[in-house]
Amino acid sequence: MSSYLLREPVSTLVEEIKRPSGMGQRPLTERLIAAYQRVHHHKKDPAQSLVDAWENSLPVVIQALEDRGLRQVEVLIEFGLPHTNADVDMLLAGVHPGSGEPSYVLVELKQQREATVHPERSVAVDLGYDKWKLHPVRQVQQYCQYLMQYKAALRGKPGRVAGAVLMHNAHDADAKELFDLPASDHGRLYTMDRLENFRKLLGARLAKSPGGEAAQALIDSPEHEPPKITDVNLTARMGSPERFQLLDEQEVAHQDVHEAVRRVRNGGTKEVIIVRGGPGSGKSAIALELRRTLDLAGWDVIHASGAKALTLTLRDAYTRAAPRGTKGKAKQEATRLFTYFNQVKRLGTNGCDVVICDEAHRIRRHSVDRYTPKKERASARPQADEIIDAARVPVFLLDDWQSLRPGEVGTAEYLVERANALGYKHTLIDLSGMYRAQGSAYFRDWTLKLLGVGARTPQAWVPDGRMQVQLADTPEEMEQFLKSREEAGESTRMVAGFCWPWSKPDDEGALVPDVTIDTWHRPWNVKAGYAVDGAPDADFWATDPRGAKQIGCAYTAQTFEFDWVGVVIGPDLIWQNDRFAVNRTATYDPELRPKGIDQTDIERCVRNAYHVLLTRGMHGVVIYATDEATRDALRGHVIKTVNHPLPKSMRKIHKA
Repeated sequence: MSSYLLREPVSTLVEEIKRPSGMGQRPLTERLIAAYQRVHHHKKDPAQSLVDAWENSLPVVIQALEDRGLRQVEVLIEFGLPHTNADVDMLLAGVHPGSGEPSYVLVELKQQREATVHPERSVAVDLGYDKWKLHPVRQVQQYCQYLMQYKAALRGKPGRVAGAVLMHNAHDADAKELFDLPASDHGRLYTMDRLENFRKLLGARLAKSPGGEAAQALIDSPEHEPPKITDVNLTARMGSPERFQLLDEQEVAHQDVHEAVRRVRNGGTKEVIIVRGGPGSGKSAIALELRRTLDLAGWDVIHASGAKALTLTLRDAYTRAAPRGTKGKAKQEATRLFTYFNQVKRLGTNGCDVVICDEAHRIRRHSVDRYTPKKERASARPQADEIIDAARVPVFLLDDWQSLRPGEVGTAEYLVERANALGYKHTLIDLSGMYRAQGSAYFRDWTLKLLGVGARTPQAWVPDGRMQVQLADTPEEMEQFLKSREEAGESTRMVAGFCWPWSKPDDEGALVPDVTIDTWHRPWNVKAGYAVDGAPDADFWATDPRGAKQIGCAYTAQTFEFDWVGVVIGPDLIWQNDRFAVNRTATYDPELRPKGIDQTDIERCVRNAYHVLLTRGMHGVVIYATDEATRDALRGHVIKTVNHPLPKSMRKIHKA
């Protein structure tokens, strides 16, 4: 079920946009503020810019509908896009005057009096904010495409959707650069000089008939699940038609890379692009969509990662998608196209057009390993420098809070430093969107605060109707709840902090139940280099359904996502003095056990590991802590327990 802040026919809203003489805000604005406060009860008030848009921009559209006699059209304000925290300012629902079918118009409202386009980035626009924004026409075009991909009622029916951007305070001359972006039925710009054209659009797409049925059909329409990395088209020439539909800053990053490649190919100098975002912000979606579209454009593009599970999964997906009779060749291609950070230097200087570094937080100080000849160790360059050298346009996608080992140094600050040191131009793009946890950016922020990452202060969890957060009193309780979700057709995994030994299979080839909590015993995923009947290899634990029977750690879970995840917080993270503290003596991570490892690195890696584990869920997370005092403390921060799960209908918030 879709979310929205307010739904009313135009006839009702016309009365509410009339400002009472001498009395503050319009009744409509007051209703919207109250609705926002009810829905976002973990926040105080809506941003002033949002209130201003409700107060000043909504009436322009409502009056335009009234002028065309469209009083029965249904208006949905702040209509949420499935699986995200993105909202369409207004969605107008009604009947098409020609076909008689349901018809929808998405309207993005911009109050700015002027706007300019970045001189080198055609989709980056200055709208008076502190950073460049996606061109509003491209924004609404992508919103239309997104709804057509994820709403069953619109899939394969592009004629049912139209998009418009209304800059009602600007003249054509004040926003003339914005008209250079090609318009379409799914996105067109209207200024105050084009208000009559905007009214004509409304009349051409919406009849003077009741729109309630069309609105309800869209709200109730089944929603397709987002594709997983194994589902998408990894190249222009093979694979399934599934692709990631990018939004907002994601699309800015995507277009920035394409434009940088064109500039470099036309004689420009190397450019470094850094994309930073938290869990679920769509970094891997950008990486794989770049992989596809750059390949389609004929560029030589390499995908690199520091995560073995991710790289092998992509190689396997690429090979499996190849036509029969070409899989041998595809396997060889996959080895080159999907590689590791420490192997990129083999490409040589400018050895390819683009290197896409996914999970770039796992970049190491250097590429030296046990196989590196002794004579090469002393002169080893920073690994980031090797990658920058190898590509005309190196692209780094990262989360500052997901590095897992002491030697991993990938942060946006570090990569900016390396780009500057090498004398290359860089562009830093921050992602604010949320495409996991049912679009709950609040959950992402709450997790960082709970773990004290970046010196944040823990706060109690307040259910937001999107992500479900629950606490288990025993590991059996956690496991039983996950089984119930699995029986309902949802994907699940259990994960844990690295607080138990990781054994090779026993003499009979069976997994050893290393994770022991009282009388509860479960095995880790299969150790690398071993094969066990009935269990996937370690690198495919996250994507093979049989992985649900073993417990994974941060190394096998990173990048991947599941409908539900159960997280065991081990004795390496315990609650002390109103916050989590790291107990380094409890870790079994071989990277963290040496005595010479600095405590600061231990703190960072342990907290980051749980940050990874807690943010793998699409619908919900169940937490169990082995330490009793920690469980008691968490009851003040996690309200629901597995004994009282939220009903399935609450997975998607329905704003009233």
